[in-house]
Amino acid sequence: MTHNEALRALDAIVHLAVLDRDLTTPPSMPAEGERHIVAAGAIAAWSGHEGEVAAFQEGAWAFYAPHDGWLAWITAESKAVIFDSGSWVEFSGSMDVNPAALVGVNATADATNKLAVKSDAVLLSHDDVTPGTGSVQLKLNKNAASATASVLYQTGWSGRAEFGTTGDDDFHVKVSSNGATWREAIVINRGTGVVSLPGTPPVASPFNLLKDAGRFSGSPEPQSATSPSFTAPTYFKTVNGSSFAQGPKFIFNNSTYGGAAGALDADVDALIVRMKDASNASWRRYSVEFYLLEVTAGNGTGTAVTVGANTYYLCMENANGPVPTQMTINFHLRVKSGEVALIYNSDEGALFVDGVPYTSHQVRTGADGWQQVTRLTNRNPRQFVGYNNVLKRLYATPGSVFYIAAPFFTPGHVPISPNLFYGVVPSLEVWR
Repeated sequence: MTHNEALRALDAIVHLAVLDRDLTTPPSMPAEGERHIVAAGAIAAWSGHEGEVAAFQEGAWAFYAPHDGWLAWITAESKAVIFDSGSWVEFSGSMDVNPAALVGVNATADATNKLAVKSDAVLLSHDDVTPGTGSVQLKLNKNAASATASVLYQTGWSGRAEFGTTGDDDFHVKVSSNGATWREAIVINRGTGVVSLPGTPPVASPFNLLKDAGRFSGSPEPQSATSPSFTAPTYFKTVNGSSFAQGPKFIFNNSTYGGAAGALDADVDALIVRMKDASNASWRRYSVEFYLLEVTAGNGTGTAVTVGANTYYLCMENANGPVPTQMTINFHLRVKSGEVALIYNSDEGALFVDGVPYTSHQVRTGADGWQQVTRLTNRNPRQFVGYNNVLKRLYATPGSVFYIAAPFFTPGHVPISPNLFYGVVPSLEVWR
Protein backbone atom coordinates (compact mmCIF):
# COMPACT_ATOMS: atom_id res chain seq x y z
CA MET A 1 0.00 0.00 0.00
CA THR A 2 1.37 3.40 -0.99
CA HIS A 3 1.31 6.46 1.20
CA ASN A 4 -1.53 7.96 -0.81
CA GLU A 5 -3.53 4.71 -0.60
CA ALA A 6 -3.13 4.70 3.17
CA LEU A 7 -4.40 8.27 3.38
CA ARG A 8 -7.39 7.35 1.23
CA ALA A 9 -8.16 4.40 3.52
CA LEU A 10 -7.94 6.55 6.64
CA ASP A 11 -10.20 9.13 5.05
CA ALA A 12 -12.76 6.39 4.39
CA ILE A 13 -12.84 4.59 7.73
CA VAL A 14 -11.83 7.05 10.48
CA HIS A 15 -14.93 8.41 12.25
CA LEU A 16 -16.88 6.14 9.96
CA ALA A 17 -20.33 7.31 8.87
CA VAL A 18 -22.20 5.71 5.97
CA LEU A 19 -25.35 6.79 4.20
CA ASP A 20 -27.10 3.42 4.44
CA ARG A 21 -26.67 -0.35 4.60
CA ASP A 22 -29.51 -1.68 2.45
CA LEU A 23 -28.33 -1.06 -1.14
CA THR A 24 -27.29 -3.98 -3.35
CA THR A 25 -26.26 -1.86 -6.36
CA PRO A 26 -24.14 1.29 -6.37
CA PRO A 27 -26.00 4.59 -6.81
CA SER A 28 -25.94 6.01 -10.32
CA MET A 29 -24.46 9.40 -9.43
CA PRO A 30 -22.41 9.05 -6.24
CA ALA A 31 -20.76 12.06 -4.65
CA GLU A 32 -17.07 12.08 -3.97
CA GLY A 33 -16.38 10.50 -0.56
CA GLU A 34 -19.85 9.05 0.05
CA ARG A 35 -19.86 5.69 1.80
CA HIS A 36 -22.21 2.73 2.14
CA ILE A 37 -22.23 -0.65 3.82
CA VAL A 38 -22.86 -3.11 1.01
CA ALA A 39 -26.01 -5.18 1.56
CA ALA A 40 -26.28 -8.92 0.98
CA GLY A 41 -26.91 -10.01 -2.64
CA ALA A 42 -24.85 -7.17 -4.12
CA ILE A 43 -24.44 -7.00 -7.91
CA ALA A 44 -22.61 -4.98 -10.50
CA ALA A 45 -19.56 -3.12 -9.17
CA TRP A 46 -20.43 -4.15 -5.60
CA SER A 47 -20.66 -7.87 -6.30
CA GLY A 48 -18.63 -9.94 -3.85
CA HIS A 49 -18.27 -7.11 -1.32
CA GLU A 50 -21.26 -7.80 0.94
CA GLY A 51 -20.76 -6.31 4.42
CA GLU A 52 -17.79 -4.20 3.35
CA VAL A 53 -17.58 -0.41 3.41
CA ALA A 54 -17.84 0.95 -0.14
CA ALA A 55 -16.34 4.44 -0.51
CA PHE A 56 -16.50 6.49 -3.74
CA GLN A 57 -13.02 7.98 -3.99
CA GLU A 58 -11.37 9.73 -6.97
CA GLY A 59 -14.11 8.58 -9.33
CA ALA A 60 -14.11 4.87 -8.39
CA TRP A 61 -15.44 2.54 -5.71
CA ALA A 62 -12.96 1.41 -3.04
CA PHE A 63 -13.85 -1.38 -0.63
CA TYR A 64 -12.69 -1.84 2.97
CA ALA A 65 -13.25 -5.13 4.80
CA PRO A 66 -14.31 -4.44 8.40
CA HIS A 67 -12.82 -6.04 11.52
CA ASP A 68 -14.51 -6.89 14.82
CA GLY A 69 -15.04 -3.73 16.85
CA TRP A 70 -15.48 -1.27 13.96
CA LEU A 71 -18.19 1.30 14.67
CA ALA A 72 -20.24 3.03 11.98
CA TRP A 73 -23.02 5.60 12.04
CA ILE A 74 -25.93 4.84 9.64
CA THR A 75 -27.21 8.25 8.58
CA ALA A 76 -30.46 7.01 7.04
CA GLU A 77 -31.40 5.16 10.23
CA SER A 78 -29.81 7.46 12.85
CA LYS A 79 -28.27 4.37 14.41
CA ALA A 80 -24.83 3.19 15.37
CA VAL A 81 -23.74 -0.30 14.37
CA ILE A 82 -20.77 -2.41 15.37
CA PHE A 83 -19.07 -5.16 13.38
CA ASP A 84 -19.07 -8.34 15.44
CA SER A 85 -18.36 -11.94 14.40
CA GLY A 86 -18.84 -11.32 10.67
CA SER A 87 -21.87 -9.03 10.68
CA TRP A 88 -23.00 -5.53 11.49
CA VAL A 89 -25.33 -5.29 14.50
CA GLU A 90 -26.97 -2.35 16.19
CA PHE A 91 -24.82 -0.92 18.94
CA SER A 92 -27.82 0.39 20.90
CA GLY A 93 -30.94 -1.63 21.59
CA SER A 94 -29.85 -5.04 20.35
CA MET A 95 -26.27 -4.97 21.62
CA ASP A 96 -25.73 -6.91 24.87
CA VAL A 97 -23.37 -5.40 27.43
CA ASN A 98 -22.70 -8.47 29.51
CA PRO A 99 -20.97 -8.25 31.85
CA ALA A 100 -20.60 -4.53 32.48
CA ALA A 101 -18.29 -3.45 35.30
CA LEU A 102 -20.19 -0.23 36.07
CA VAL A 103 -23.50 1.22 34.91
CA GLY A 104 -24.59 4.77 35.61
CA VAL A 105 -27.92 6.25 34.50
CA ASN A 106 -27.82 10.01 34.87
CA ALA A 107 -25.30 9.31 37.66
CA THR A 108 -21.76 8.03 38.15
CA ALA A 109 -21.37 4.44 39.30
CA ASP A 110 -18.42 3.51 41.52
CA ALA A 111 -16.76 0.51 43.11
CA THR A 112 -19.38 0.37 45.90
CA ASN A 113 -22.49 1.28 43.90
CA LYS A 114 -21.82 -0.51 40.62
CA LEU A 115 -25.31 0.43 39.43
CA ALA A 116 -26.22 4.08 40.06
CA VAL A 117 -29.48 5.66 38.87
CA LYS A 118 -30.84 9.18 39.26
CA SER A 119 -34.45 9.25 38.15
CA ASP A 120 -37.87 10.44 39.29
CA ALA A 121 -39.13 6.89 38.82
CA VAL A 122 -37.83 3.40 38.12
CA LEU A 123 -40.02 0.85 36.35
CA LEU A 124 -39.53 -2.91 36.54
CA SER A 125 -42.17 -4.81 34.54
CA HIS A 126 -42.81 -8.38 33.55
CA ASP A 127 -41.28 -9.49 30.23
CA ASP A 128 -43.89 -9.15 27.46
CA VAL A 129 -41.22 -8.94 24.73
CA THR A 130 -39.49 -12.33 24.81
CA PRO A 131 -42.19 -13.10 26.10
CA GLY A 132 -41.65 -14.19 29.68
CA THR A 133 -43.90 -15.92 32.18
CA GLY A 134 -45.99 -12.88 33.04
CA SER A 135 -44.44 -12.66 36.51
CA VAL A 136 -41.67 -10.43 37.82
CA GLN A 137 -39.45 -10.96 40.87
CA LEU A 138 -36.63 -8.93 42.41
CA LYS A 139 -33.97 -11.04 44.11
CA LEU A 140 -31.55 -9.89 46.83
CA ASN A 141 -29.10 -12.69 47.68
CA LYS A 142 -26.61 -12.73 50.57
CA ASN A 143 -23.86 -15.27 51.16
CA ALA A 144 -24.54 -16.12 54.83
CA ALA A 145 -27.28 -15.82 57.44
CA SER A 146 -25.20 -13.32 59.43
CA ALA A 147 -24.95 -10.96 56.44
CA THR A 148 -27.64 -8.51 55.32
CA ALA A 149 -30.04 -8.42 52.37
CA SER A 150 -32.28 -5.38 52.72
CA VAL A 151 -33.85 -2.29 51.22
CA LEU A 152 -32.74 0.93 52.94
CA TYR A 153 -34.71 4.19 52.80
CA GLN A 154 -32.74 7.41 53.32
CA THR A 155 -33.33 11.12 53.77
CA GLY A 156 -30.34 13.24 52.77
CA TRP A 157 -28.26 10.04 52.57
CA SER A 158 -29.08 9.18 56.20
CA GLY A 159 -31.01 5.97 56.90
CA ARG A 160 -34.57 6.24 58.20
CA ALA A 161 -36.16 2.84 57.50
CA GLU A 162 -34.95 -0.60 56.46
CA PHE A 163 -36.54 -3.96 55.79
CA GLY A 164 -35.01 -7.31 54.96
CA THR A 165 -33.02 -10.14 56.50
CA THR A 166 -30.61 -8.04 58.54
CA GLY A 167 -28.02 -9.99 60.51
CA ASP A 168 -29.94 -13.28 60.44
CA ASP A 169 -32.58 -15.02 58.33
CA ASP A 170 -35.60 -13.57 60.15
CA PHE A 171 -37.44 -10.74 58.39
CA HIS A 172 -36.92 -7.37 60.10
CA VAL A 173 -38.51 -3.95 59.74
CA LYS A 174 -36.67 -1.20 61.62
CA VAL A 175 -36.61 2.59 61.75
CA SER A 176 -34.22 5.35 62.79
CA SER A 177 -34.55 9.04 63.55
CA ASN A 178 -30.90 9.84 62.85
CA GLY A 179 -29.38 7.02 60.79
CA ALA A 180 -27.27 5.83 63.72
CA THR A 181 -29.68 4.45 66.32
CA TRP A 182 -32.10 1.86 64.97
CA ARG A 183 -35.22 0.38 66.56
CA GLU A 184 -36.88 -2.88 65.55
CA ALA A 185 -40.56 -2.41 64.66
CA ILE A 186 -41.43 -5.86 63.30
CA VAL A 187 -39.62 -9.21 63.36
CA ILE A 188 -41.04 -12.27 61.57
CA ASN A 189 -39.51 -15.58 62.62
CA ARG A 190 -38.11 -17.45 59.63
CA GLY A 191 -39.11 -20.86 60.95
CA THR A 192 -42.54 -20.28 62.45
CA GLY A 193 -43.84 -17.13 60.78
CA VAL A 194 -44.62 -15.71 64.21
CA VAL A 195 -44.70 -11.90 64.18
CA SER A 196 -43.26 -9.94 67.09
CA LEU A 197 -43.47 -6.18 67.65
CA PRO A 198 -40.41 -5.36 69.78
CA GLY A 199 -41.18 -1.66 70.11
CA THR A 200 -44.93 -1.91 70.63
CA PRO A 201 -46.25 -2.29 74.18
CA PRO A 202 -48.42 -5.35 74.71
CA VAL A 203 -52.17 -4.91 75.05
CA ALA A 204 -51.75 -5.82 78.72
CA SER A 205 -48.65 -5.39 80.86
CA PRO A 206 -46.80 -8.64 81.59
CA PHE A 207 -47.23 -10.43 84.88
CA ASN A 208 -44.72 -12.71 86.53
CA LEU A 209 -45.30 -16.44 86.82
CA LEU A 210 -42.65 -16.50 89.56
CA LYS A 211 -44.52 -16.35 92.88
CA ASP A 212 -41.91 -14.13 94.54
CA ALA A 213 -41.84 -11.78 91.50
CA GLY A 214 -38.08 -12.25 91.31
CA ARG A 215 -37.64 -10.19 94.49
CA PHE A 216 -36.08 -13.15 96.36
CA SER A 217 -38.02 -12.31 99.51
CA GLY A 218 -40.31 -15.29 99.88
CA SER A 219 -43.33 -16.76 98.10
CA PRO A 220 -45.78 -15.28 97.62
CA GLU A 221 -44.05 -11.94 97.26
CA PRO A 222 -44.52 -9.43 100.10
CA GLN A 223 -47.74 -7.40 99.98
CA SER A 224 -45.76 -4.21 100.46
CA ALA A 225 -43.02 -2.23 98.77
CA THR A 226 -40.46 -3.51 101.27
CA SER A 227 -38.75 -6.89 101.37
CA PRO A 228 -37.96 -7.70 105.01
CA SER A 229 -35.79 -10.77 104.44
CA PHE A 230 -34.02 -12.82 101.80
CA THR A 231 -35.34 -16.20 100.68
CA ALA A 232 -33.55 -18.28 98.07
CA PRO A 233 -35.84 -19.26 95.19
CA THR A 234 -37.07 -22.81 94.68
CA TYR A 235 -37.79 -22.34 90.99
CA PHE A 236 -34.04 -22.18 90.30
CA LYS A 237 -31.88 -25.24 90.93
CA THR A 238 -28.15 -25.41 91.63
CA VAL A 239 -26.03 -27.87 89.63
CA ASN A 240 -22.47 -29.17 89.91
CA GLY A 241 -22.02 -27.99 93.49
CA SER A 242 -23.11 -24.41 92.89
CA SER A 243 -24.68 -22.36 95.69
CA PHE A 244 -27.14 -19.51 96.18
CA ALA A 245 -26.65 -16.72 98.70
CA GLN A 246 -28.16 -13.38 99.65
CA GLY A 247 -26.87 -10.48 97.62
CA PRO A 248 -27.28 -6.73 98.19
CA LYS A 249 -30.77 -5.21 98.26
CA PHE A 250 -32.48 -2.29 96.62
CA ILE A 251 -33.62 -0.12 99.55
CA PHE A 252 -36.95 1.68 99.55
CA ASN A 253 -36.46 5.41 100.33
CA ASN A 254 -32.69 4.99 99.96
CA SER A 255 -30.32 7.80 100.90
CA THR A 256 -28.43 7.51 97.60
CA TYR A 257 -31.29 9.40 96.00
CA GLY A 258 -32.35 11.63 98.88
CA GLY A 259 -34.09 9.27 101.32
CA ALA A 260 -33.27 8.23 104.89
CA ALA A 261 -33.24 4.43 104.80
CA GLY A 262 -29.63 3.71 103.83
CA ALA A 263 -27.34 3.93 100.83
CA LEU A 264 -27.53 1.56 97.89
CA ASP A 265 -24.79 -0.96 97.25
CA ALA A 266 -22.74 0.09 94.21
CA ASP A 267 -23.90 -2.88 92.12
CA VAL A 268 -27.54 -2.24 93.01
CA ASP A 269 -27.16 1.43 92.14
CA ALA A 270 -25.60 0.55 88.78
CA LEU A 271 -28.62 -1.64 88.02
CA ILE A 272 -31.16 0.99 89.07
CA VAL A 273 -29.45 3.55 86.84
CA ARG A 274 -30.22 1.25 83.90
CA MET A 275 -33.80 0.53 84.99
CA LYS A 276 -34.99 4.02 85.99
CA ASP A 277 -34.77 7.41 84.28
CA ALA A 278 -32.76 10.18 85.94
CA SER A 279 -35.26 12.97 85.22
CA ASN A 280 -37.03 12.33 88.54
CA ALA A 281 -34.92 11.21 91.53
CA SER A 282 -37.94 9.66 93.24
CA TRP A 283 -38.03 6.91 90.61
CA ARG A 284 -34.66 5.70 91.88
CA ARG A 285 -35.43 6.53 95.52
CA TYR A 286 -38.78 4.76 95.79
CA SER A 287 -39.50 1.39 94.23
CA VAL A 288 -40.36 -2.08 95.45
CA GLU A 289 -37.48 -3.63 97.30
CA PHE A 290 -35.73 -6.68 95.92
CA TYR A 291 -32.58 -8.66 96.61
CA LEU A 292 -29.86 -9.74 94.23
CA LEU A 293 -29.32 -13.49 94.08
CA GLU A 294 -25.63 -14.31 94.41
CA VAL A 295 -24.61 -17.48 92.57
CA THR A 296 -21.26 -19.20 93.07
CA ALA A 297 -20.43 -21.86 90.50
CA GLY A 298 -19.29 -25.20 91.92
CA ASN A 299 -16.38 -27.37 90.87
CA GLY A 300 -18.45 -30.13 89.27
CA THR A 301 -17.81 -30.91 85.63
CA GLY A 302 -21.08 -32.40 84.46
CA THR A 303 -22.98 -31.02 81.45
CA ALA A 304 -20.18 -29.07 79.82
CA VAL A 305 -20.19 -26.78 76.80
CA THR A 306 -17.22 -25.34 74.92
CA VAL A 307 -17.28 -21.75 73.70
CA GLY A 308 -14.17 -20.70 71.85
CA ALA A 309 -11.18 -22.17 73.66
CA ASN A 310 -12.85 -22.41 77.10
CA THR A 311 -15.11 -25.00 78.73
CA TYR A 312 -18.09 -23.98 80.86
CA TYR A 313 -20.15 -26.15 83.20
CA LEU A 314 -23.83 -26.02 84.06
CA CYS A 315 -24.28 -24.19 87.36
CA MET A 316 -28.03 -23.45 87.49
CA GLU A 317 -31.30 -24.22 85.74
CA ASN A 318 -35.00 -23.70 86.27
CA ALA A 319 -37.28 -26.24 87.93
CA ASN A 320 -38.76 -28.86 85.64
CA GLY A 321 -42.37 -27.68 85.80
CA PRO A 322 -45.11 -27.05 83.22
CA VAL A 323 -44.55 -23.98 81.02
CA PRO A 324 -46.52 -22.26 78.24
CA THR A 325 -45.56 -22.99 74.65
CA GLN A 326 -44.76 -19.32 74.07
CA MET A 327 -43.16 -17.26 76.80
CA THR A 328 -40.58 -14.64 77.76
CA ILE A 329 -37.77 -15.31 80.25
CA ASN A 330 -35.95 -12.16 81.33
CA PHE A 331 -33.34 -11.35 84.02
CA HIS A 332 -30.39 -9.08 84.71
CA LEU A 333 -26.88 -10.54 84.97
CA ARG A 334 -23.76 -9.10 86.61
CA VAL A 335 -20.58 -11.20 86.62
CA LYS A 336 -18.41 -10.47 89.66
CA SER A 337 -15.59 -12.92 88.91
CA GLY A 338 -14.88 -15.63 86.37
CA GLU A 339 -16.97 -16.09 83.24
CA VAL A 340 -20.60 -16.98 82.48
CA ALA A 341 -21.75 -18.53 79.19
CA LEU A 342 -25.19 -17.84 77.71
CA ILE A 343 -26.07 -20.72 75.43
CA TYR A 344 -27.96 -20.21 72.18
CA ASN A 345 -30.18 -23.04 71.04
CA SER A 346 -32.57 -22.31 68.19
CA ASP A 347 -34.91 -25.06 69.40
CA GLU A 348 -35.31 -23.25 72.74
CA GLY A 349 -36.01 -19.81 71.26
CA ALA A 350 -34.36 -16.50 70.52
CA LEU A 351 -31.56 -15.08 72.70
CA PHE A 352 -31.20 -11.34 73.37
CA VAL A 353 -28.63 -9.45 75.43
CA ASP A 354 -29.57 -5.82 76.14
CA GLY A 355 -32.20 -6.11 73.42
CA VAL A 356 -29.73 -7.22 70.74
CA PRO A 357 -30.44 -10.64 69.16
CA TYR A 358 -27.71 -13.28 69.06
CA THR A 359 -27.56 -16.56 67.17
CA SER A 360 -24.44 -17.92 68.86
CA HIS A 361 -23.23 -18.63 72.39
CA GLN A 362 -22.23 -15.54 74.37
CA VAL A 363 -19.64 -15.22 77.15
CA ARG A 364 -19.87 -12.47 79.76
CA THR A 365 -17.25 -11.27 82.27
CA GLY A 366 -17.01 -8.59 84.95
CA ALA A 367 -16.02 -6.03 82.33
CA ASP A 368 -19.51 -6.22 80.80
CA GLY A 369 -21.29 -4.83 83.89
CA TRP A 370 -25.02 -5.35 84.17
CA GLN A 371 -26.74 -6.84 81.13
CA GLN A 372 -30.35 -7.81 80.51
CA VAL A 373 -30.70 -11.36 79.20
CA THR A 374 -33.89 -12.40 77.42
CA ARG A 375 -35.13 -15.61 75.87
CA LEU A 376 -38.27 -15.77 73.74
CA THR A 377 -39.57 -19.31 73.32
CA ASN A 378 -42.09 -20.53 70.79
CA ARG A 379 -43.09 -24.19 70.65
CA ASN A 380 -45.67 -26.05 68.59
CA PRO A 381 -48.26 -27.35 71.11
CA ARG A 382 -48.50 -30.61 69.18
CA GLN A 383 -44.73 -31.08 69.33
CA PHE A 384 -44.03 -30.06 72.92
CA VAL A 385 -44.02 -32.19 76.06
CA GLY A 386 -45.26 -29.29 78.19
CA TYR A 387 -42.22 -28.77 80.44
CA ASN A 388 -38.72 -27.45 79.93
CA ASN A 389 -35.91 -27.11 82.46
CA VAL A 390 -33.38 -25.49 80.13
CA LEU A 391 -35.07 -22.09 79.89
CA LYS A 392 -32.83 -20.58 82.55
CA ARG A 393 -29.71 -22.68 82.20
CA LEU A 394 -26.48 -20.83 82.89
CA TYR A 395 -22.97 -22.16 82.44
CA ALA A 396 -19.82 -20.83 84.12
CA THR A 397 -16.20 -21.55 84.81
CA PRO A 398 -15.71 -23.24 88.23
CA GLY A 399 -15.75 -20.76 91.12
CA SER A 400 -17.31 -17.93 89.12
CA VAL A 401 -19.51 -15.53 91.11
CA PHE A 402 -22.39 -13.59 89.57
CA TYR A 403 -25.63 -11.81 90.46
CA ILE A 404 -29.12 -12.46 89.10
CA ALA A 405 -31.71 -9.68 89.51
CA ALA A 406 -35.43 -9.20 88.85
CA PRO A 407 -36.14 -12.35 86.83
CA PHE A 408 -39.57 -12.82 85.30
CA PHE A 409 -41.30 -15.57 83.37
CA THR A 410 -44.42 -14.47 81.51
CA PRO A 411 -46.64 -16.02 78.83
CA GLY A 412 -46.23 -14.63 75.33
CA HIS A 413 -43.53 -12.31 74.04
CA VAL A 414 -42.97 -8.88 75.57
CA PRO A 415 -41.33 -6.07 73.55
CA ILE A 416 -37.55 -6.41 73.48
CA SER A 417 -35.28 -3.68 72.12
CA PRO A 418 -32.04 -1.89 73.02
CA ASN A 419 -32.38 0.57 75.92
CA LEU A 420 -35.62 -1.07 77.11
CA PHE A 421 -34.79 -2.49 80.55
CA TYR A 422 -37.39 -4.12 82.76
CA GLY A 423 -37.50 -3.75 86.53
CA VAL A 424 -39.46 -5.95 88.93
CA VAL A 425 -42.49 -7.45 87.18
CA PRO A 426 -45.15 -8.23 89.83
CA SER A 427 -46.64 -11.66 90.28
CA LEU A 428 -50.36 -12.34 90.48
CA GLU A 429 -49.90 -13.77 93.97
CA VAL A 430 -49.70 -10.42 95.72
CA TRP A 431 -53.28 -9.62 94.67
CA ARG A 432 -54.88 -13.01 95.32
